[in-house]
Amino acid sequence: MSSEEANVTEAPISADDNEQSLAYAWSVTAILMIAYTFSFLDREILYLLVEPIKAAFDLTEFEMGLLMGPAFGIFYTVMGVPLGWAADKFNRTHIITIGVSAWSALTAACGLAGSFIQLFIARIGVGVGEATLTPSAVSLISDYFPKNKLPFAMSIYSLGVFVGSGLAMMGGAYVLSLIEGQVFNWPIVGELDYWQAAFIMVGAPGLLLAALIFCLKEPKRKEMAKDESGKDKAASMKEAFKYIWTNKKLFLNFFVGGSIIATIGYHTAWYPELFVRTWGWTKLEAGQAIGMSSIFGGTAGLVLGGMYMSRMTDQGKKHIALSLALASALCIGLPTIFMPLMPNGMLAAGLMIASKFFVGIPLITGTTAIRMSVPNQMRGQFTAIYFVFVGLFATSLGPVIPGFFTTYVFNENLEMLKYSLAISAALVVPIGTFLIWNARKEYIKVVYADEE
Repeated sequence: MSSEEANVTEAPISADDNEQSLAYAWSVTAILMIAYTFSFLDREILYLLVEPIKAAFDLTEFEMGLLMGPAFGIFYTVMGVPLGWAADKFNRTHIITIGVSAWSALTAACGLAGSFIQLFIARIGVGVGEATLTPSAVSLISDYFPKNKLPFAMSIYSLGVFVGSGLAMMGGAYVLSLIEGQVFNWPIVGELDYWQAAFIMVGAPGLLLAALIFCLKEPKRKEMAKDESGKDKAASMKEAFKYIWTNKKLFLNFFVGGSIIATIGYHTAWYPELFVRTWGWTKLEAGQAIGMSSIFGGTAGLVLGGMYMSRMTDQGKKHIALSLALASALCIGLPTIFMPLMPNGMLAAGLMIASKFFVGIPLITGTTAIRMSVPNQMRGQFTAIYFVFVGLFATSLGPVIPGFFTTYVFNENLEMLKYSLAISAALVVPIGTFLIWNARKEYIKVVYADEE
């Protein structure tokens, strides 16, 4: 190698280049966070429309739970694995662009559904579209940031969960309070009830966001395993599942336990009706309370959890992700179980903030744990596999379990929703906590294996 070539190869990266690179990385993270916000806004606007949809299609509580959970969650789950594989092989910004466009259009299509089956199918499409986002986003962010900054970056991305949920509740409730009872007559689609118009209003802006995401740069993949010739080695699904099986005590306990705890977050689907039925609040008042708890409680858990993990990682404590997940699982039970049983709505709203705080922490610990324990070329697939479990247990069953108790245990007595929610939380929290405790022991072995 010539001295000129050596100089080119070994030239250090300037501080200005690093600052510009990090500035762009934070910009990308912010845009992806906005996309995550839109995804939750689109999926959760349904929670405020329970009564008009039930009336329009003559549905039970259990059938409404199916719309809120499995219709979205099962196909969000099923498509997650191939889309995670795609995130490890193809241009991730293009995958996200297609997904945002699809789920936005299909959210609008929910407003045009003429039957329960049509609405169910449209919700399936929303789930498929949203399945593109997190595997590709986690992979992108992992390649934009060094390890010590990644947990905080992931917490910023994950803010979309609670910002989106909060906006869906607060903004959605406010808009619905203005248009409730109105009938709209729009070109092409014709006459629409207010709940149908709400879906279109929420879905349409996502198409503009998709155009912005299409313009983002695709970063070079880092920390790729090499083949015998020194080239980057791609990982097949078979290799990803082999890696899971080799570390099955870690990943099965981690995936199942984390998903069961995440079920608590999807009880939110019933919270607007809880406040209306139990404490006589209006939909607007309920939406404001639930939205504020998400924005303040949930985001505090994410940001503080991400900052704390970044600091601990800097100190060499690579096990911190699942240690913090275990701590949050231990703390989440009491506020979640007792919140729906409070004598008044104000006390319930206070406990809901505490519950959302501890719900927020596992969102960042799960994706960070994958980043710390899985090779680069498998991270998209592992993130997708993790969300398969989240989809099966949390997204799908979270809304269904309380609806099941109200319909089949309490004989469709709508005032018993508070007990349905309390029983559901009391069932899932101990099981999830035990499994995360088991996962943590194995996680410590994996992340410190290279130091033995």
